[in-house]
Amino acid sequence: MRQLTRLVQYGVPAIMAPDRQHNIRNIGPTSSRELDEIGIESQSDLIITGIEKTTRRLLFRFGGEKKISVNYLYALEGAIHDHDWRDITPHRKQELRDLWVQLRTEIAEH
Repeated sequence: MRQLTRLVQYGVPAIMAPDRQHNIRNIGPTSSRELDEIGIESQSDLIITGIEKTTRRLLFRFGGEKKISVNYLYALEGAIHDHDWRDITPHRKQELRDLWVQLRTEIAEH
C-alpha cells in the first residue's frame, strides 16, 4: 500500500501500479531484460526513476556492450506516457536527443 501511495504522489494512476515491462508499450523483450538488470521492473518504476536517470543507468551498464540509441529514449518516453513513440512531438524528440548527447558525453568522460 505504501508503494501505491508513493506512485500516486508521482501522478501514476493507481490502476497502473504494478505492470511488468512485457505489458508496457514500446518495451520489447531485450529492453525488458536490460531494464530489469538496472532495477526497472515496472512502468511505475520507470515513471518514478524518470527518463534521465534510467538512461544514465543504461549507458553506464550497457554503454560498452551495445549502443544505446536515441530511439531507446523515444521508446522509454512512450512507455512512461503510455503512447506510441512515434507520437512524441518534434520538440520533445529534440529535447531527448539533447539529453542523449549530454549523458553519453558525461559517461564517456568517466
